[in-house]
Amino acid sequence: MSFQLDPIWLLAFLLVLARAVAWLVVVPPFSNASVVPRPVLIGLAAGLALLSAGHVPASAIPTDTAGLIGALVEQVFSGVMLGLPVQILLSAIGSAGGMIDMFGGLNLPPAIDPLSVNQTPILGQLYEQVAIVLLFITNGEMLLVKGFTLSLGKGDIMLTSNGFGANVLTADLATYFTATLEIAAPLVAVLFATQIGLALLAKAAPQMNVWLLGFPVQIMMSLILVAIGVQVLPGPLANLIGRVGSDWAALVNGHL
Repeated sequence: MSFQLDPIWLLAFLLVLARAVAWLVVVPPFSNASVVPRPVLIGLAAGLALLSAGHVPASAIPTDTAGLIGALVEQVFSGVMLGLPVQILLSAIGSAGGMIDMFGGLNLPPAIDPLSVNQTPILGQLYEQVAIVLLFITNGEMLLVKGFTLSLGKGDIMLTSNGFGANVLTADLATYFTATLEIAAPLVAVLFATQIGLALLAKAAPQMNVWLLGFPVQIMMSLILVAIGVQVLPGPLANLIGRVGSDWAALVNGHL
């Protein structure tokens, strides 16, 4: 029994594999080797390549050595550029949790975050892990995979002379700070009002030990507000995923 393998399809598979590996290395939580071991990541990338290789136009696949090396570098660059918006925008939710932690009195010594392998405040870890869980239970990862697949038929992402890709990433950084404030600001405002109320109480009743009273009150308020705030995280997460899709469409189509 003979087995025929189309060499053009094989080249397309290898090029898409390079893009998929570069993409998964950047996108959380796959970027963390302790959560997703590298052999598993390679297997996921190979699955994406098998799924997506047919979307690459045959005319876009070079057959000479120099062209293949250049195409390989371009695919790695394309995968990184597709992954950076996801990493930047999803990090906004964890940063919002860290801001709440700072104002809520729960700013204990930072612990090692199992997803980012960095020292992160407790509430920052909670918000980040809730965001990742919500991403998977709402099939948000399938939207990312679909966007990755659709990007393959549009050519390679290039930083053009006008800095288009850099402009997209700069806008994502602005969105990162804005989303962090939008998620954390209501809770921070209530916690700040609680501190003002405790300060006024200290002035009105100086004989009370407001320090002993204020610390458990603020901790209790933080826990109540975090329990309420976690329930509204699906909305901001959906908006951030939508922004990722818009960024990918701009990156893919902006250079054509």
